[in-house]
Amino acid sequence: MADPVYLILVVFHIACAATSFGITLPSGPSLRRAIGQSRDVKVAMHVAAMRAGRLSDIFGLLTFATGLALIFNRFGGFKNVPMTINAAMGLILVMIALGAFFMRPLGIKIGAAIDQGDDAWRASLKPFAMGNGIMSLLWFVILVLMFIKPS
Repeated sequence: MADPVYLILVVFHIACAATSFGITLPSGPSLRRAIGQSRDVKVAMHVAAMRAGRLSDIFGLLTFATGLALIFNRFGGFKNVPMTINAAMGLILVMIALGAFFMRPLGIKIGAAIDQGDDAWRASLKPFAMGNGIMSLLWFVILVLMFIKPS
């Protein structure tokens, strides 16, 4: 039978990763639906997107932490870890940095565009959508790396 600590860590790791990824998925479409809507709708959508981003950051850090715990529980440290796991952990750090230094400032710019009209709102959404696409691609690559068996 598998080690119960390992099983708990795996379940928590997967749950944190899924939450970090999934919680921000509705943000882009919700913000786009606010085009042409009242200021109150735009404020509500912006607040929801920023809250989802903060929660995604927290669960991203928990994903990284549980990944480290799994590395030490399963492999005894980094010296025995397959390169695919090292690459995935590095990409998680890249995603955390992108969230903090790219996506969060873009969210602030969206908030600043609330009172500037629909054209400014629409223009502020384009880089945000691009950032969401990059983050989704990175999550997909990380997921693929997790399933590659070392030879």
